[in-house]
Amino acid sequence: MEIIFTCLIAIIVVGILYTVVHRTMMKRATTMMRSHAQAVTDDAVNACLYEMLSWDKTLDSELVADVWGKGVLAFEYQFAVEDRPNLTRENLESALDRYAKDHKLDTANGSPATFVITDWWQYEKIQHIDVAYLLNEATKEYIDDLRCLDKAK
Repeated sequence: MEIIFTCLIAIIVVGILYTVVHRTMMKRATTMMRSHAQAVTDDAVNACLYEMLSWDKTLDSELVADVWGKGVLAFEYQFAVEDRPNLTRENLESALDRYAKDHKLDTANGSPATFVITDWWQYEKIQHIDVAYLLNEATKEYIDDLRCLDKAK
């Protein structure tokens, strides 16, 4: 009876250790992928805005809320609004597509585009732009969810 009890405790301890190690490794991998994707997206957005606006600013993004999931690679950019007639959602999305093709960036299987502008709005003379980098399935599903929400409106 004592051997059975000892084996049961050992199995529970091994299970807990496995879970902790697995979670730690997955969290680290997700963080590394997100950091890489954020750097690539920042480079793309900054290069496209430089090309379109001829400015010398460098924007740093913030992660869009984790509400949609840990693996979603969507980033928000903010900058002061100025009179920029050639800065439109369509023009920036086209520039991002060209940038992705020129730099041969990876995408998730079956993705029609590398970058998708998921949100574009102004508040108190600040332009907000959300850009998703379609590098994984979680981000593809995020885009699909947003499209379903738009259709429901």
